[in-house]
Amino acid sequence: MMGLIRYGLLLSLVAPAMAEEALKAYNTYQSQPFVVGQGGLAADVVSYLNGKLKGKYQFTLSTVPRERLNSTVINDPKFKGVVLFMSPQFVGDADKTRFRWSAVLMEDANGVLSHPAKKIEYVNPDTLKGKRFAGILGNKYAGLEERFGKDIYRDDVATELANLQKVASGRSDVTIMSQSIYRYLIKHNGLDGKLHVSATPHISFSRHIFAAKAEDKLVTALDEVMAASKTDPAWKALLAKYSLN
Repeated sequence: MMGLIRYGLLLSLVAPAMAEEALKAYNTYQSQPFVVGQGGLAADVVSYLNGKLKGKYQFTLSTVPRERLNSTVINDPKFKGVVLFMSPQFVGDADKTRFRWSAVLMEDANGVLSHPAKKIEYVNPDTLKGKRFAGILGNKYAGLEERFGKDIYRDDVATELANLQKVASGRSDVTIMSQSIYRYLIKHNGLDGKLHVSATPHISFSRHIFAAKAEDKLVTALDEVMAASKTDPAWKALLAKYSLN
């Protein structure tokens, strides 16, 4: 009997108190800085979360096209895993009733960028009347869609960097792009001083992580990590690496 007790105690010492739950972390942003080579912001955020949630949850990054996310995760209110970098209005959940949303992961804004010699200070869609707008194929721009082809002339390409280069060279008058993307691209592609950013953005928003509606325990754990990250030098260094602070 004593031998069995000792064996049971030994098992309790070597067995983990709680098995980590393996989950996917979905990212739909395929441009820099979210994806840079084999790494990038998405990979670093997942690594940071895994380090803080060790023993509870372990995420594997899955970068997928937005269309695939829409046809799978977005249409399945009981999906497993989390989706990174989203804002409720991006997925038709402004009232936060479809999914369980984390605290703020990072603040962001869609900046209005123009050539320094022909600066554009954005006020409203009328500001862009008569302008040549550099857009991304498939992207929708709030408040501007009904103006394209009428009094705003839109020309689409496939990448954000191509649009910044078009505006910097004067081939387009203006583009709209998230701050998290244009800051990194400008810094790493020789575009410093070649673009003007309007003092007023097109829109401002916060980025979050969301999970299925029932995932209270998971999102509470994420919220605890995010609350602690505000004073964590490692998190501040991660943001600085991608020009996000």
